[in-house]
Amino acid sequence: SFEDRGQTMSDIAEEELIPTSNVLYAAHKHIGERCKDVSMAFLRCKKKDLDPSVCLNEGQAVLGCLGVVLKDLRSSCAAETDSYTKCLDKHSNDLRKCRQEEEAFDAACPKP
Repeated sequence: SFEDRGQTMSDIAEEELIPTSNVLYAAHKHIGERCKDVSMAFLRCKKKDLDPSVCLNEGQAVLGCLGVVLKDLRSSCAAETDSYTKCLDKHSNDLRKCRQEEEAFDAACPKP
């Protein structure tokens, strides 16, 4: 039988950072804006050296930034984020089918 594994922002405990794709899709504008510098540093590191162990610090910085963004969204606009993530989960992350929820999310959680 089908088991609903849809995750919302409220489901992610502060100490646990394993967001599902629908949570990442919902937060992508915020993550892209706020984590741009650490993400670019990670990509530059990876471009210089393909050895995965070389860029662990840069990778941890990206995960740390992601955690801060998700925590901020959870504390400032959890209801709108949860509505948006549930819609994305229901529609297999098809952003076009969740425009109404996206608009409510964007209004409640404006990009920095």
